[in-house]
Amino acid sequence: MLNVVRLKVLLELHHRKTLSAVAAALSYSTSAVSQQVRLLEKEIGVPLVEPSGRRLQLTPQGLILVAHAEQILDLLERAEADVSTSMTQPLGVVKVAAFQSAALTIIPDALTELRRLHPQLTVEFEQGEPEATLPSLASSEYDLVIAESFPGLPLPTLPGIAVTTIMDDSLWLVMDAAIAGGLDPGQDLIAQLADARWAVETVDSASRAWLTNHCRKAGFEPKVICSSEDVSVHLRFVEAGLAVAVLPGLSLVGASTTIRRFPTSGMQNRKILLAAREASRRRPAILAVSAALHRAAAAYTTGAEPAKIELGAGEL
Repeated sequence: MLNVVRLKVLLELHHRKTLSAVAAALSYSTSAVSQQVRLLEKEIGVPLVEPSGRRLQLTPQGLILVAHAEQILDLLERAEADVSTSMTQPLGVVKVAAFQSAALTIIPDALTELRRLHPQLTVEFEQGEPEATLPSLASSEYDLVIAESFPGLPLPTLPGIAVTTIMDDSLWLVMDAAIAGGLDPGQDLIAQLADARWAVETVDSASRAWLTNHCRKAGFEPKVICSSEDVSVHLRFVEAGLAVAVLPGLSLVGASTTIRRFPTSGMQNRKILLAAREASRRRPAILAVSAALHRAAAAYTTGAEPAKIELGAGEL
């Protein structure tokens, strides 16, 4: 009888390519991962992996076994979900991951509600970007992942992963009151910011591409003084009067009263998405957490403008 734990190790090795990456994902030592692979090879009677440069790749027999391992592990998770569904109350641990602005808004609100409604349910949270958390969801490191998607940049499709939209998050041109005071809201705002300094996301991000295109249409290149994946860093530069930026609404919750924001035209809202594995999404515990996340997100979608943000007139 093949060992299920060793099958999972082999599956992780297929996706992550190195022993050290598998060890980090499963909280094993590298030597323990190597030993599990060797024992599985001994059980099956043929080599399952072979070197490929600095990485490892599966042999044809290893690929055959991985295909079965995916079905076996999926079936086991569905069996666990069926047992959980027979329980009257959500129990156990649900592991959730989300990017920063969701971690500062949606997650605390949802967990506060869950602590009141389901005190026997434990939610473990970890912050991370979708590029890392979605593959980890597929390998069962997380149960739920909050991700984001910009127009023209959809999430990659992952087998066995179901994705739903929990809110649309508006994008805003933001600056401090001193900079905004010198603008004519009836005219093209971007064209009036040729001398401004900008806080932007890293190269190839959707918001940076949008901003760069608008600046070029207005006849200038944006003067970037802050480049960071962390939008809270952008906000601090804006609040200090050091830069202007394009930021999503979630990142503006609780911002300083000194900043002004203007709607962006020509760029749709980003979508906030909730991803789960098909095999486990029907577990009562996961359903309860999913519902709480949906409700928390809806509060930011349908609620009033953030209390500390004043809306400036005019559109881009």
